[in-house]
Amino acid sequence: MKRAAVALIVAALTTTACSDGAAPAAVESSAVSSASASTASTSSTSTSTTVVDVDARSAELQAVVDDFVGAEAVPFSVVVVELSTGARAEHLADRQLPSASLYKLFVARELLRRIAAGTLSRDQAAGDGKGRTVGECVRDMIVVSDNSCGVAGLQIVGRGALDRRLRADGYESTTLAPPQRTSAEDVTRFLTEAREDASERELYDLLRTQQVNDRLPRGLPLGTPIAHKTGDIRHYAHDAGVITTPSGDVVLSVLSGPWALPCCDADHPGPSEAIAFGAIARLGRAVYDAIA
Repeated sequence: MKRAAVALIVAALTTTACSDGAAPAAVESSAVSSASASTASTSSTSTSTTVVDVDARSAELQAVVDDFVGAEAVPFSVVVVELSTGARAEHLADRQLPSASLYKLFVARELLRRIAAGTLSRDQAAGDGKGRTVGECVRDMIVVSDNSCGVAGLQIVGRGALDRRLRADGYESTTLAPPQRTSAEDVTRFLTEAREDASERELYDLLRTQQVNDRLPRGLPLGTPIAHKTGDIRHYAHDAGVITTPSGDVVLSVLSGPWALPCCDADHPGPSEAIAFGAIARLGRAVYDAIA
């Protein structure tokens, strides 16, 4: 029936063309306009569908986060971003709290930037008290969360002297002045930029070889790729990373505390660390399952 209707329309257009040379142009223009309107409508429908899908995914992720934090006695700051869709969920995202070893992310990036700019040598002494070079300390402060290298790196970048640049780069809650502080929102921003910026490939690759895997990785299926950084200090336990799922990458930043003492010390783990780190692992798995 549709083919017959098209044939009738074509016949009508041909008849009009024989009787009036100017008419076909008008009819053709009308047909193009109709086609454009149809395309715009389809595009609009497609865009609308995409928005609905992202909203649905965000709602699903938010439910996961809400269920988790609702069952915890200790405050958790959480940000989840599915990078392929932009779907997002959060809880206390901008809460500023002690960064613990997460400050090493910002220090390592600044050291690598100075090395790339030629204002700092990778081979010069880091001043860590153990004879390591700047390059060695960049690796160790990320891969094994070495504290001596972290402190030496802080000294090199000038501690709080870097805070103005951090603000200019959009890190509203992060300070390297003592006591170092940050937020789940800022750490999520950092990890997203590190993943996407080719100039930060070295740092991102170091995060992928992280050896402190007692939090987020514990809850994930064995062998799940993750680029992450942990942090722990008295009363606080954190982990944040980019997790690769079958559906794509998701950034998950989990900053928790204050926990009751003796938590939290990954170098001397005990029952309190098992509770705190285990909670982070559970949230990591719940987010993974929602995405995958």
